[in-house]
Amino acid sequence: MQGPVAIILAAGHGKRMKSEKAKVLHEVCGRPMIHYVVDAAREAGAQSIVVVVGAGADQVRAALADEPNVVFVTQERQLGTGDAVLSCRQLLKNYQGPAWVLVGDEPLIRPEPLADLLARRECEHVSCLLGTAVVPDPTGFGRILRDSAGRFLRIVEQRDCSPEEIAIREVNPSCYVFELPGLWDALERLDTSNAQGEYYLTDAPALLQAMGRKVIAIPVLEPDDILGVNTRRHLAQAHAIMQERIVERLLIDGVSVVDPRNTYIDGRSTIGRDTVIYPFSVISGTVSIGEGCRIGPFAHLRDGTVLGDGVEVGAFVETTRTRLDDRVHAHHLAYLGDASVGAGVNIGAGTITANYDGENKHRTEIGAHAFMGSGSIVIAPARIGARAVVGAGAVVLKNTSVEPGKTVVGVPARYVDGKK
Repeated sequence: MQGPVAIILAAGHGKRMKSEKAKVLHEVCGRPMIHYVVDAAREAGAQSIVVVVGAGADQVRAALADEPNVVFVTQERQLGTGDAVLSCRQLLKNYQGPAWVLVGDEPLIRPEPLADLLARRECEHVSCLLGTAVVPDPTGFGRILRDSAGRFLRIVEQRDCSPEEIAIREVNPSCYVFELPGLWDALERLDTSNAQGEYYLTDAPALLQAMGRKVIAIPVLEPDDILGVNTRRHLAQAHAIMQERIVERLLIDGVSVVDPRNTYIDGRSTIGRDTVIYPFSVISGTVSIGEGCRIGPFAHLRDGTVLGDGVEVGAFVETTRTRLDDRVHAHHLAYLGDASVGAGVNIGAGTITANYDGENKHRTEIGAHAFMGSGSIVIAPARIGARAVVGAGAVVLKNTSVEPGKTVVGVPARYVDGKK
C-alpha cells in the first residue's frame, strides 16, 4: 500500500436511521455521506483508502466502485471499532507509516484539519495523534481526559463517564492519525470491560501511552466538522451545514445566491462567476452552469444539465440531461429533457420536448438561433434546424427534421407553404 493510508469505518448498522440503505450512503446535498469522507482524506494527502464494510457491504462497495485507490475489508463480527480497525491488519501487514482512522458517517469533516494532523505527526514523531473538538454540547461523544499539565490521559466513552467526566466539553470525534505497525500492538491488548462489551478503538491511545509511546490530542476540529449522522434529524442538520458551505464557496467564487435559505444547490454542481441564482430554485445532480447566467426563481435544473454562458432559465423551467448553449433564453414554464439546444435559441412559454415514449428516452436537437413558439411540443426524436421557427402551439412529430430557416405551424406541424 502506498501511504499515507486512510482507514474509513463504514460497517455499522445505523438502526436509528430506520432504513434498508446502508447508513453511510444516505445523501447530504446529493452525495452519499461516505463520499465526502473519502474526498476529505484524499485532499488531505491519502494515497490509499481502506473502507471497512459490514452491514450493507454490497451497497457500499457498489457506491465506491469507481473511486480510485479504494479497497475494502469486511468486518466479519460486529465487535466494536477496535475490532473493525484490527480487521485491516492482514491487508496492511507490510505497510509502515501514518494512517488516518476516520468514520464514514461524519460527512462534514474537512481536509484541512486532517492535513494539519498529518503535518503535526511528522513534526512531533508520535505514535498517535488525536484530532479533538471543544463543543457546546458534548452529548454522545467520548470525553478527552487530561492531567493537570494538560497532557492527554485517555478517552472515556459517555456510557462509562463519571459525573465529573460528563461535564468535559473536549470530545473525541473519532479522527486519528496512528503510526503503523505500532497500532496493532495496542489493538491486540484491547478488552471488552466496558458498558457496551465491545473492543473500543478509543482505548488504543491510552494503551499506546502505557507502552511508552507518544500520544498527543489537539483540538483542531470545529464543532460543525464532527457532526455524526445517526438519525434523520442529524441528516437534516448535516444537509443544512453543507448547503451553507456550498453557498459560501459560490459567493467567494463570484456567484450571487439571492436567498440561500430558499435555494437548493447540489454538492456536485459547478457554477460560473456572475451567475445569479434566484430563490426557490433547485440545482440537483451533476449540473454545470456557465458564467453570467440567470437561474430562477422556481427553476429546476436536474442531473446532466449543462448551461453555456449567458443562459437564462426562468420560472418553472425544468431541464434534465440537456445542454443549452450560450445565450439560450427559456424564461418560463418549459420542460427540456434529453435536448441539445444551440446558441441564441428562444424557448417560448410552455415549450416541451416530449422525450419519453413509455419505454425509452429520445433526444431533441434544436439548432442555433431557432425560435420555439409558446406552447410548442417536440416529440422526440426530432431535429429543429438552425434559425427555424416553430409556431405557437405547433406539435412537431417524432422522426421529423425541420429544415434550417423554415417555419412550421399547426398540429401536426407543417411548413407555412403547405409542404411537409
